[in-house]
Amino acid sequence: MRRAAAAALALLPLAACEEGDGGPTSPEPGSPSNALIDRVEIVSEPAANGTYLAGEELVFAVLVTSGDEVETTGEVFLIFDLGLASQPATLAAHEAGRLEFRYQIRRGDYDGDGVSVPEGELMFSPGAALRIGGVDIDPAIRALPADGGHRVFAHFAPGETVVFDPTLDRFPVDTLGLSGVVGCASTDDIVPIVEAVLDRNAAAAGSLWSVAYQLGNCAVLNENQPAIFLSATVREHRGDIYDLVLAYGSAATLTDPEVAANWWTLGGFVEPTPVR
Repeated sequence: MRRAAAAALALLPLAACEEGDGGPTSPEPGSPSNALIDRVEIVSEPAANGTYLAGEELVFAVLVTSGDEVETTGEVFLIFDLGLASQPATLAAHEAGRLEFRYQIRRGDYDGDGVSVPEGELMFSPGAALRIGGVDIDPAIRALPADGGHRVFAHFAPGETVVFDPTLDRFPVDTLGLSGVVGCASTDDIVPIVEAVLDRNAAAAGSLWSVAYQLGNCAVLNENQPAIFLSATVREHRGDIYDLVLAYGSAATLTDPEVAANWWTLGGFVEPTPVR
């Protein structure tokens, strides 16, 4: 994914736009020249759990200091950081003082900290421009720090069948003496277990698991056991990032076979079933 993103970005020229034969335009007194980008905001919200899934749209608003109408030519991009990759959000709409950039979350995208925008400049396709009153807007933008309310989990698409793959196992199963992935019907059960393990408190984790298991609220997703991916949320506990995948498991996993289970994955427990 990083190589593909880098290749795509390499096609975008770093210069804003080409000047005419007469060289740079000098603004006239009182003209809406030297309009600056005031700030960048994320104006979209994930459908659920503070985490974007595959197919959802991430929307940025770029606010300009001038309230005059913006004139656009060609394609304009806002470069943002999504996990370890830089991605271009495309200018999709504009009005006086506001530009809107959009990016559709693709399968495989992941950002445990939340998307961010690095300090830099807007990028332009050849011949593209942003102007107010015939004068170019200054393309410089200030950084937008990572926001935990805009995390991304698109390892799988909703409705996709996934299975537990022991070769991807990152779960400290020895802590609980289990051989599979812990899953509980409610986050009220799974989150304390996960966070006790992350705190390296094996006794507390084991006690919580034992009680929840005996009550029929938690189960284990065994090797090659299928589940249907529904949603996910990316959380943080004392600096540790962990994922909760919400899925329907096998009818034998929980007391109520129709209840969805939150499987603790840490980003790598399950993978799509092979296409046949």
